[in-house]
Amino acid sequence: MYFHGDRYRLGESIVMPNHVHVLVTPVESWTLAAILRSWKSYSARQINKAANRSGNIWDRESFDHIVRSPGQLAKFENYIRNNAQRWKIA
Repeated sequence: MYFHGDRYRLGESIVMPNHVHVLVTPVESWTLAAILRSWKSYSARQINKAANRSGNIWDRESFDHIVRSPGQLAKFENYIRNNAQRWKIA
């Protein structure tokens, strides 16, 4: 939430054990690519520092989707809200 309102508007989000789901709307001149790059860079540095290690944390790829209607937005919000309940830990 650090740059919420400055670089983006943050919607529903959840951090899972090996991925994240986020609804985000870039603001002003910020692009989704620039926002993701800053999130990945910052979080990788913090994770590596805490784990006393170095190296890549995140995949280069990400999956994004443009939300085109209120119905789609509701579908994605519901999916994110309920994602943790579907996660099965072995």
